[in-house]
Amino acid sequence: MIGIKTLVLEKIRKMPRGSIFFIDDFIELGSLGSVRLALMELKKEGLILRPARGIYCYPKIHTEYSGFIMPTAESIADALAAKERVRIIPYGDQAAYKLGLSGLQLSNLKYLTDGPSRVINLAEGKKIFFNHTSEVKMFDFCNDTMQMVSSAIRVLTEECLDAEKKRTIHKHLRSVPDDEFMKDITIPPAWVGEIMLDIWNN
Repeated sequence: MIGIKTLVLEKIRKMPRGSIFFIDDFIELGSLGSVRLALMELKKEGLILRPARGIYCYPKIHTEYSGFIMPTAESIADALAAKERVRIIPYGDQAAYKLGLSGLQLSNLKYLTDGPSRVINLAEGKKIFFNHTSEVKMFDFCNDTMQMVSSAIRVLTEECLDAEKKRTIHKHLRSVPDDEFMKDITIPPAWVGEIMLDIWNN
């Protein structure tokens, strides 16, 4: 056990601060059970964090005071997607918040995914929802801004898009290269594409 714990710690210390990792990232060092015990010991010793069950982090150190920085829920979601080789999209209210179209910060994150549906319970009480969608064309966007704008408009609906929100969307869309805009504008539902095109042109 001491040998595996040392090997696990050596591998972790080669990672950049802020890295998120999982039990099976160390499977070449020993059995899942022994690796799990090693990670639990390292957590108890305050060397790593466990933001959720089965998810660990080699945390960054706060520059102003002594203490670790917990990884963001977004970084955890991205790490899970990379590990499971699935695609995810910030969905609905979350996309609206990231674009500045909503001032209400969400306690829970919601993503569409081409992987299985699941819920991740974070240690701080928040949740990450991965909702499977069969609408695979949602993952065909080549521009992340176009993807998020489309998702936000779908949840806000045209009736809720006042002049201020349209100005915000216009600012985001103007940052999209013309060729990427013209490619991606064909992906959303027709009514969403019409709104995006109208805002982009004005």
